Amino acid sequence: METYWVWWLVAVVLVIAEMLTGTFYLLAVASGLAVAGLAAYLGMPWGGQAAVAGLICSASVAGIFRWKQQHTNPHEQSNLAYDIGQDVHVVHWSDDRHARVSYRGAEWDAELAKNAAPDSARQKWRIKEITGSQLIIE
Repeated sequence: METYWVWWLVAVVLVIAEMLTGTFYLLAVASGLAVAGLAAYLGMPWGGQAAVAGLICSASVAGIFRWKQQHTNPHEQSNLAYDIGQDVHVVHWSDDRHARVSYRGAEWDAELAKNAAPDSARQKWRIKEITGSQLIIE
């Protein structure tokens, strides 16, 4: 089997694996291997093929990494946005401002929001914000 077929076959396997993961990194590596296959097809020696594969793979992975860093906001709580405004039920109060609450089938630590008045008789509260793993309720 010719060397370029091996490069292209491995690239195709990585493209198929990429379809299962969805990260785009395997696609970047596959593109480097496909270009190395093209270099092999054009008659470049093995060392040149490996260098082309390494350069293209490294550059494309670095490009994806840089793009992801520029287009994500680490302070954004998009996965927690659904929780804001949801109701929780108090399991027990630790003190006037801290409680254990039941939410999503688990118990969470909760603290009253600064503007909320303590009311130990009230059992249903609403999530105002989330700080770490603690719910701020009002």
